[in-house]
Amino acid sequence: MLKLLLGGVGLVETLYPERFMQVLTRLSYEYDDDAPTPKPWVVTAARLEGLVILTAVIWSALKTDCNCSLLSRDNEVDANTE
Repeated sequence: MLKLLLGGVGLVETLYPERFMQVLTRLSYEYDDDAPTPKPWVVTAARLEGLVILTAVIWSALKTDCNCSLLSRDNEVDANTE
């Protein structure tokens, strides 16, 4: 469940970094006027952060899937030798 949540956050942050930051800024700060405009490097950093999160989640899911398939193959070999 946590992987799914983190994957969703990473995907949204990678695809829509400016909108993602606007929502988080609105939730995090109180201000009367418009929200402050982020500098261009902040948008790039947010996009990279989202990409890193998404990559980590996908890598973790693939690693878990690979380990499960290796375990099932080991069980088949053990069953055949008995």
